[in-house]
Amino acid sequence: MGIVNVIPVSSGTVSLIIGVFERFINSIKSLNLKAFKLLFKGEFSEFAKKTDFKFLMTLILGILAGMILTAISLKAIFKKYEIVAYAFFIGLIVASVVYVFKMIGKKTPKMILLMIAAIVISFYLSIKSNPYPNENFLYLILCGVIGSLGMIVPGISGSHLMMVMGNYELIVTQAIPEIAHWSTFVHGMSILLPFLIGSVISIITISYVLSWLMKEFRNETLSVLTGFMVGSLPVVYPWKEVLPGMYDYTFHLPTMDGQFVAAVIMAVVGASLVLVLSHYSKKKEERMMRRKQKKLQRQLKRQDR
Repeated sequence: MGIVNVIPVSSGTVSLIIGVFERFINSIKSLNLKAFKLLFKGEFSEFAKKTDFKFLMTLILGILAGMILTAISLKAIFKKYEIVAYAFFIGLIVASVVYVFKMIGKKTPKMILLMIAAIVISFYLSIKSNPYPNENFLYLILCGVIGSLGMIVPGISGSHLMMVMGNYELIVTQAIPEIAHWSTFVHGMSILLPFLIGSVISIITISYVLSWLMKEFRNETLSVLTGFMVGSLPVVYPWKEVLPGMYDYTFHLPTMDGQFVAAVIMAVVGASLVLVLSHYSKKKEERMMRRKQKKLQRQLKRQDR
C-alpha cells in the first residue's frame, strides 16, 4: 500500500485486493473520543482491542516504510523503466476491476449507471494535471485532505490528484526524500506537516463515510469504486506525452518492439499478482471463519455443561 501510494495507483485498491479494506476503515473509524478516554484512563488493553491497534499500527508502519523507500528511489526507477512499470500497474488495475466487479451482488441498471458516472469523473481527472507547485500552509493541508483519498478509496489515485493540484513533485519527490537527511529535514517537514494534518482529517472523516456506505449500500459503493478504477487507467497508460502547459496529455499507440513485449509481460505479472493476493486473502478469510466457528462451538459446549 505504501509503495503504490506514491505512484499513480490507488493504495485503496491494494487494500481491497488483499482483504483488509473494511478492517482498515473500521479500525480508523474506531479512533474516537470513547477510545481515547480508555487510553487516558490507562486501560491500554481495552483501547487496543476496541481500535484493532496492533493491526492498524502494523499497516501504518508498512505504509510509511513503503512510501519513504519508494519516494527515494522513484525517480531513478521511472526514468529507466517507465513504460514497463506503468504496464505492470495496468495489469494490476485491470485485474482489480474484475475482482471488485465480481464482489458486486446483483448487477442492476442502477449499479451500471453508478459505474458509468464514476468512470466519467475518474477519467476526466485522469487526463488533467497542473505544473505549478504551491507551498502555502493551508493549500498543503488541502492537498493532504484530497491526496489521502487514494489511501482509503479504491480506484482513486492520491498521487494523481497531487499532480492535478500541482504538488506531486513537491511532496513526493522533494519533501519525502528531504526528511531522510539532517541538512534538509526541517524544510521537508515544513511541507509534510500540513500535508499530514490534512491527511489525518481526511482519512478519519472518509473512513466514517465509507464504513457506513459499505454497511448500508455495499453493492452501490462497490459499483462506484469499480468505475473509479476503470476511469483511472489513463493515468498509468505508458504511451502518452504531456502537452505544452502540462494541463493535458496526448495519447498514442505503442510501437510493436521489444519494449512493447516487455510491457505486455509486466502487465500479465501485475494481473497475476492480484490473482495471487486475492487467492491468499480468500484462504486467510476462510481460516479466520473456521477459527470463529470453532471458538463459538467451544463456548456453546461450555454453556451446555
